[in-house]
Amino acid sequence: MDKLTVLRTAEKKGGEERKDALVGVAIKARELGCDLDIGGGRAGGINIRYGSIGYALMDVNTNGRVKLYVQPHPGKESSDEFVDTMNAYIEADDNLEAKSFPINTYGHLEDPIEEIPQASLEGFLEHAMSMIKGRFYVPHMEM
Repeated sequence: MDKLTVLRTAEKKGGEERKDALVGVAIKARELGCDLDIGGGRAGGINIRYGSIGYALMDVNTNGRVKLYVQPHPGKESSDEFVDTMNAYIEADDNLEAKSFPINTYGHLEDPIEEIPQASLEGFLEHAMSMIKGRFYVPHMEM
């Protein structure tokens, strides 16, 4: 499955609103410098990752299910402060209602992507990028 097929499948399952919401999130992710990979599974979807080792930020499948990550890489330990800060961001945005809260590694949102305001999804991506850069990249830079 390629990206165009994912978009067509999302539109077939959820209408133009779902496709447009997925495109909007994908565009924002690319603007932030993220990679978009095709997700596996029966539904198919897009995985949004950042950096050379592919820190996970968000997955969206063609059924409209959105998965947010508060632990961006299973092989790298995130501090409790990192996870708590990510959860605080999600909790503060009423549009990002997780099915189970707090999130320990990743969690699915209650609503499908087309029912979540674009600004909330974009805000999460920006916040996650900021946290990942601050935790895993900037402290390790030598000047």
